[in-house]
Amino acid sequence: MMNKKISKWYTRRNGTVTGPFSNAVVSNNLLVGRLSLHDEVSADQQTWQLLLNIPELSNIVNAEEVDRAQRNLDERDGFDRRKLQEPPPEEILQKRKQERRTTETDSDIEYRQLRTLLLKRYRQHKERLYWPLVALFFVMLFSLTLAVVFPTKLPIPLPNCMTPIGPDINWNNCSKLKLDLHNQDLTGAQLRNSKLIGSNLWNTSFIDADLAYADLRFTNMSYSQLQNSTLIGANLQKADLSYADLTNADLSFADLTAANLGGSKLDNAIFDYAIWPDGETCALGSIGRCIVVEQP
Repeated sequence: MMNKKISKWYTRRNGTVTGPFSNAVVSNNLLVGRLSLHDEVSADQQTWQLLLNIPELSNIVNAEEVDRAQRNLDERDGFDRRKLQEPPPEEILQKRKQERRTTETDSDIEYRQLRTLLLKRYRQHKERLYWPLVALFFVMLFSLTLAVVFPTKLPIPLPNCMTPIGPDINWNNCSKLKLDLHNQDLTGAQLRNSKLIGSNLWNTSFIDADLAYADLRFTNMSYSQLQNSTLIGANLQKADLSYADLTNADLSFADLTAANLGGSKLDNAIFDYAIWPDGETCALGSIGRCIVVEQP
């Protein structure tokens, strides 16, 4: 049977028979890994032989193609032929490693050594900086927490009665009698407990100023701007406040006896317990005007 040329073949693997296939199909299946040289073939399904024993099939492909086909088959079956190979002895591994190193040039060796040295120094420098940076982070975090939880106001400068006229001056407790300060800008000034008796304060800006308990008797404050100012307990007896702007000013407990408020702007001004120009005492809740509680 083997003397005549066979054109059709049956294949068998693990008892499973397929075919018939032509020589070209069998060779192609061998190349793509569907068959291996150890699979069986038969022309009549009676006599079976290993595929590698059939020259007309196994000689069609060269050894390299057969090896590639076997790798394809192994990959398909999840089989790694390298596991069948014994690992090389230790001396061979050392020899291979030494051969790889001998291929390095002097410049390659210098570069590798320099790179190793730089990496070592970088790690040492990083380790030295790590804990100081961590400590600095926690100090900054603690400081920020204190600033948020316990906010502090900027300190007010100490009183200086010789400070030139201007915004934000501190004349607390200063005695300045009969000064001519008309048309001046005293925005935000600190004038608590000061004495400005008889001074000319016409058209002067006292916006956001602190005039609590100041002695302002006989002063000319007509057309002055006193918005948001503090005049708690101030003595304004016989002061001229005509056409002054007292919007949002706090005049609680202020003494306005015989003061001139003609034309003044009193929107949202507070007059709790203040003494009105007519001598009446304003009740609590006097906003924008004096509320007098009639005696029973």
